[in-house]
Amino acid sequence: MTAKEAGDVDSPWLAGGAFSAPAGAARTAGVWHAPGSQVRVMTAGTVGAVIAGVCPADDAEVSRTAVAVASGRPEAITGMSGSYWMAVHDSERKRTVVAGDLAEGRGVFTARTDRGPVWATDAATLAAQLGRGPDLELLVARITVGSAEHWPERSVWSGIERVPGGHALILDEAGTRTVDVRLRPDGRSLEAGAEEVGAALWAATQGYAHAAGPRVSADLSGGLDSSAVVIAAAAVRPVMAVTYGGPLADSTDTRLARQVAQYVGAEHHISSGGNGTAHFSRWPHTRPHAPVLPVSSYPLDADYLPPARGFSAVHLTGHGGDVVLESSTAAWTALAQDGQTRRARAAVTALARRVNTAPGPLWRVVREGARGRPSALYRAAEAVAQGRLLGHGLGVWTWCPIGPATRWLTPTGREAVAGMLAHSGHAVGDVDAGEWDDWSALRYNGSAMRDSEPLSAEHGVRQVSPFLDNDVVRACLRIGAGERRRPDSYKPLLALARADLPGWLTGRQSKGHFTPLLYEGLRARRPELHRVIDASELVNRGLIDPAVVHAALDEAAAGVGRPPLPALESFLITSWWLDRTRSPAPEEGAR
Repeated sequence: MTAKEAGDVDSPWLAGGAFSAPAGAARTAGVWHAPGSQVRVMTAGTVGAVIAGVCPADDAEVSRTAVAVASGRPEAITGMSGSYWMAVHDSERKRTVVAGDLAEGRGVFTARTDRGPVWATDAATLAAQLGRGPDLELLVARITVGSAEHWPERSVWSGIERVPGGHALILDEAGTRTVDVRLRPDGRSLEAGAEEVGAALWAATQGYAHAAGPRVSADLSGGLDSSAVVIAAAAVRPVMAVTYGGPLADSTDTRLARQVAQYVGAEHHISSGGNGTAHFSRWPHTRPHAPVLPVSSYPLDADYLPPARGFSAVHLTGHGGDVVLESSTAAWTALAQDGQTRRARAAVTALARRVNTAPGPLWRVVREGARGRPSALYRAAEAVAQGRLLGHGLGVWTWCPIGPATRWLTPTGREAVAGMLAHSGHAVGDVDAGEWDDWSALRYNGSAMRDSEPLSAEHGVRQVSPFLDNDVVRACLRIGAGERRRPDSYKPLLALARADLPGWLTGRQSKGHFTPLLYEGLRARRPELHRVIDASELVNRGLIDPAVVHAALDEAAAGVGRPPLPALESFLITSWWLDRTRSPAPEEGAR
C-alpha cells in the first residue's frame, strides 16, 4: 500500500456521492477533500482509503483496516485509536464505507438528491448546496423533551441525516444504509477493565501532548477529569493550565485546581471572573455549527482562555469524562431489565438514603422504565399531547421525562413533538437502558465539541479531549453501565484505572457547577433576553408560546419558583442561533 500526505490544516473535510465540490477541491479514492487539508490517502489495488483528523496508526495498520472494511467488516473502520474520519472505497465492488469517530466528534451527514445520495462531514455545507433550512421541529423537541437521541437519524438541518456515532454509512449499488459498528459490554468487572482504561487514557492524552509541540495548554477546572488529563500530559510536556476563577466560581474547584498545578509544576493562570462573565453577558461573534451551551457561557470562556490563545497546537480538556468513566442511573433501569432486581433495588435504596427521601417513588420510576423504551415513548407522547407532566423531578433517570418545558408548546408544537416521540418508540424499539443512555450521552458530548469548534477558534484554541478518543471509549464502554455506576462512589473507575493518581484527588466525591453564573446572567440581561424570546423563529412559526417562556425567565431572574433552567437556556441559545442562521455575521468586533 502507498501513502501520501496532503498537507496540514485544522479543519479538513471529506465528501462523496453526488457532492458538488467547490473549485479547487481534490478527489482521491472516490472522495472529495479540501486541497491542503490534513488527509492521508492509501491505495491497494482496487481499494482506496482516505483518512482525516487524528489517527496515530501507521500505514500498515491503516492498510489492514482498509482491507478489512472492504472485505465486509465495516466495524473495523472505527477500530484504530484517535478521532478521525475514514472513507474506504472499493472500485471493484463499487462500494464506499464512511464513518467518523465513536463519539461523533467527527460527524458524517448524508442526504438524498435527484442525482443520487450525497454525504459530507459538514452538515451545513450539504444544507447550503441543497437549499435546506433548520429542522425546527427537532430543535423544539430538543428544548422541551431534552434529548435529540430519540431521533438519531435527524440533524439540525431539515432533510440532512446524521450518521450517529458508532455507525458507518455504506453506499453501493443496493443504495445507502447505515450499520451499527459499536462494541458491546463484554461482562468484565470494573476491576478487570480498569487497567485497559488507564493505559488508553494516558496514551491518548500523551499522544495529544506530543502533537501539541514543545508545550501544551490545558483546561484545569479542579474536577477529576481535567485534573487527570493535566497530570498525564505533564509527564511528557510542560503544561500551561487555565482555570476559571473569581467570586462566582466554586471555591473547592479553584483550590483543587491550584493543588493539581502545584503537584505537576504547571504554569497556572486563574481568571478574575466576576459578574461580567455571567452567562449571556455577551454573544459570540461566530455562529457555531449548531445550538450549543458554549454560546451562553461565551463570556466565561472569554475570561479564562486568553492565556491559552495560540499557546500550542491543541488545547487539552476533560470533556466527556463524565460519560465514559461513569454511567447515569439508567444503569439501574438496565439491571431491572436484565432481571437483577435485588441489585437495582439496593442501588435505589442507597440513593434514597443519601438524599433523605423515601425509596418507594424512586423504585416505581425504575420499575416502570424496565418495561422498555417503546411503552415509555408512547406514554411520553400521550403526556405531551395532553399537557401532562411525567417522571419529572424525582432525581432518577427515565427514558423521556416530560417536564414543565413541554407546557411551552403551542397546540401545533404539542402535535409535532408528540408525533415524533410516538414514531421514535416504534422506529427505534426496545434497547438496554444503560447502553442507550451511555451512547446518547457520548454522542451529545462529542457533537457538542464538534459544533463548538467555531467558538473555540474565536477564543484562539483548538480543543481536544482524550476521553473521546476511540480507544478510551472502547475501554470504558466494554465495562457495562451497571458496573461503572456505583451508588456510594464517585467515578470509581478513574481511581482503579490510575492507582498513581493522588488520593486527595480521586477521593473527591462531587464537582462544582456554573448555575450561579446562569442565574446572574438571566437577571442582568433580562430585558435583552425577553427581546430574544419575542423575536424567536420558534415563536414566529407557532411552535412555542412566548408568554410562558417570558414567565419562566422572570421567575428565574427573580430566583423564585422552579423554572426549567436547562430548557430556558437551550431555548435562548437556539433562538439566537436561528436568528444568526437567517442573518449575515456582523463585522468583526460587533456584538
